[in-house]
Amino acid sequence: MVSSSAKRPRLAGYLAIIGFVAGFGYWAATVPLSGAALAPGIIAAAGRNVQVQHLEGGIVAEIHVTEGSRVSSGQSMLVLDPTQAKTQLNRLLQKWVSFQAMIARLVAERDALDTLPQIPASPFAFEIDGAILEDQRKEFFARLERYQAERAILNLRVTTLEEARRGLDAQQVSVEEQLAIVADELARKKSLVEKGLTNRFEYTQMLRNQADLIGQKGITASEIASSDTQRLEAVEQLARLATKRVEDAVSRLNEIRASLVDVEEQMFAAHDILQRTVVRAPVDGIVVTSLYNSVGSVIAPAEKVIELLPTTRKLIIDARLRPQDVDSVKVGQSARLRLSALNMRLTPEISGEVALVSADRLVDEVTQEPYYQARVEIADQLPPPVTKDRLYPGMPVEAFINTGERTFFAYLARPILDSFNRAFIEE
Repeated sequence: MVSSSAKRPRLAGYLAIIGFVAGFGYWAATVPLSGAALAPGIIAAAGRNVQVQHLEGGIVAEIHVTEGSRVSSGQSMLVLDPTQAKTQLNRLLQKWVSFQAMIARLVAERDALDTLPQIPASPFAFEIDGAILEDQRKEFFARLERYQAERAILNLRVTTLEEARRGLDAQQVSVEEQLAIVADELARKKSLVEKGLTNRFEYTQMLRNQADLIGQKGITASEIASSDTQRLEAVEQLARLATKRVEDAVSRLNEIRASLVDVEEQMFAAHDILQRTVVRAPVDGIVVTSLYNSVGSVIAPAEKVIELLPTTRKLIIDARLRPQDVDSVKVGQSARLRLSALNMRLTPEISGEVALVSADRLVDEVTQEPYYQARVEIADQLPPPVTKDRLYPGMPVEAFINTGERTFFAYLARPILDSFNRAFIEE
């Protein structure tokens, strides 16, 4: 018979086994486990690559980047020969300065100024040619001198006519005084002649003198009227001279300003062309393709020069789901991303979220294996030491997409239940 002392260890062992099985069963049936669908994929940039083209084309003068270079937005990547663009811009700037100098002269003539006003500052830090301004200054003073000379002649004529008028007025007063004296004498002579106290010859002579004075008075009045008319004409010529100067200046100003608008449009367009001789990166990115790698190459208008892979856009994961996992993956589910290209012992997993699941099954052209396309967005906050600089498009990634929680027993039972369901389907 087995002693009671020998039964105790055996009983303890049975109890331990029963406790373990019961505990494991309870754990397997009640404790939830996180499920995940494994989807291998690669890092990609949201959106497409940027094609950098050149509108006018030209000859390559400098090359600053090569394929694989990282560039910042606005960084110079390529420089074209600027000779032709600079020549065109300088020619238009010279015309602009010439028009501005002419406008300054015409404004001075219109406003009756003694000197030319200051012209606007030259755009694009262009050095103004002083000879152009000097030519307009000389023309202004030459025209001003001629204008002032014409005004001086007309003013002198007005002054002369005014002095002549004053002389004629004095002469008219003298004639009128003489007529008054003659009239008194005639009255006395007439009385004496009627009484026979004097001869008629003297009386007749005085009548002739009176008639001469009346005629002289009429001539003087006519000369006064003629002098007034000439003076008015001279004053009108003075006003017309000033008006014509203003009208000519205004008319010419309108023409020059219209031409200046055209020149400014061409000038800013030429400046843009000159600016475009430096091909700059439109975004932060990596040079994928550089089609021109030697100085002297000729770029045709509107031809692609460089292709950039943007690095500022949000990074995503293009992952492939197994067809049997697609029913458990939905947009918005969280995912854990393992960067298999980096040291997995030192690099933590990063978080992501499912943004898209393809509506139909796809087939790999090489392996002919079916899959569903899943797009997972990488979280903005990355755990150290992971940084965006270490994430490159094309890097392999393993995505573990959380599919929910199930018990261990459910994991074990599902394949068995699926087998039973298929087995009892009536053919």
